[in-house]
Amino acid sequence: MEDIKLWELAFENRREVTDEIARMHNIKGILSHTSLFKMLDNEQLEEIGADTQTIRAPAHTNVVHQGDAGKGVFVVVYGQVKIYFVRKDGTEKTLAILDQNKCFGLSEMLLDRAHLAFVKTTTDSMLLHTSREKVMEVAQCNFGFAQEMMICVGRQLYTLTRDIESYSLQTAKQRLVAYLLRQTQYQATQSVVLIASKALIASRLNLTPETLSRLLHELSSSGLISVSGRTIEILDFEKMAALLSI
Repeated sequence: MEDIKLWELAFENRREVTDEIARMHNIKGILSHTSLFKMLDNEQLEEIGADTQTIRAPAHTNVVHQGDAGKGVFVVVYGQVKIYFVRKDGTEKTLAILDQNKCFGLSEMLLDRAHLAFVKTTTDSMLLHTSREKVMEVAQCNFGFAQEMMICVGRQLYTLTRDIESYSLQTAKQRLVAYLLRQTQYQATQSVVLIASKALIASRLNLTPETLSRLLHELSSSGLISVSGRTIEILDFEKMAALLSI
């Protein structure tokens, strides 16, 4: 009987080791296909993978709370998250909407500062979280990796600066038009598929949902766009662009 128990224990330990190897191999494969980690060599991917946590979260789950320590970088494997803060009246202001292959938490990690905003999943999502210590260690040995981190932080700063400019200098309609035209460039098509609900897009553009609906109706009535659910087709790029210079 004792031999059977020992055999069962050995079998269970072997299965745990096998599962861990499979998990590590899977994480390594995922990391190699992300824009942030793709330039790492095999050994560095194994190092990063060994210090990476998998987070699976259903929709509407806060994966980061305001005030949490910046202990590492997050990568969205699939799903979507929004970065937001809560106003004094209890409403949410969306700062960014991030989907597959996007990263967040870099600024907080590099500065070793607490998160200033919340991060919540908008759909069922899978994230990877790699510790600050391991990221910094690998960055010292791989300039391409360090450069990609700088690009990511720079892109986020550029987007934030552009948003502040638009809130200060553009009308509500111009913010919406600029957003739709940018999305045609990102998606390389004249039909824009909104990446999130209209309510979330409205928050992202510093609009109320009612204002967004009204502006979409105005642009549609003017023959500049057509709207079908989340799909918005740009019918007249020239006139849309002209609205930005009024």
